[in-house]
Amino acid sequence: MLTAHSLLAWTVMSIGLVLLPGPDTMLVAGHAARRGLKAGMAAIGGIQLGGLFYMLLCGFGFLSVLNAVPGLFMAVKIAGALYLAWMGLGLLRGAIKPVEVTAEKLRIGGSPFTQGFISTVLNPKVAIFFLAALPQFVGTGPAAPFQGMALIAIVYALGFVWCALLALLATKAGRSVGQSSAMRWFEGAMGVGFFGLAGRRALARNV
Repeated sequence: MLTAHSLLAWTVMSIGLVLLPGPDTMLVAGHAARRGLKAGMAAIGGIQLGGLFYMLLCGFGFLSVLNAVPGLFMAVKIAGALYLAWMGLGLLRGAIKPVEVTAEKLRIGGSPFTQGFISTVLNPKVAIFFLAALPQFVGTGPAAPFQGMALIAIVYALGFVWCALLALLATKAGRSVGQSSAMRWFEGAMGVGFFGLAGRRALARNV
């Protein structure tokens, strides 16, 4: 049963989770800096759709399947790591060997919306976090799945606010930098960051 105290505790924990740097913040900041606010908001839209995906998994009781089936967790983990590494490689290539900026070059790994959605869905650690944390707040009663959906919605609502602010700041920064060498350094740093995230995801454990 959700109480005001438990909602407050969940909200505080959610704020910490949202502010923790990860693929979501890197995607939003990267697209906003390189392509503008519209691209950053598109990435946020994909992330939010990924949140709806987890809400549905929780509502239909399928969230625990990822942890219960080791082979499924491994497949999602590897797919997610490869996807992040692919995007990181594309960014590094663009930083090392600059070419004319085109829409195709800026859509490494799909559109910003697609990247946001796929990166969120292929992050098994998100599912494991919800699986571990939600029962402590909603219990195991018949209303637990729906309460869990509401708590997941809080996480992604806070994430939307934070990412939207990040997109605004990154857009302003990107305009001041333009297509100078500083932007190439930025893309290179983003590429290295995505490789680091890919490595972390590949080493993730379903515990």
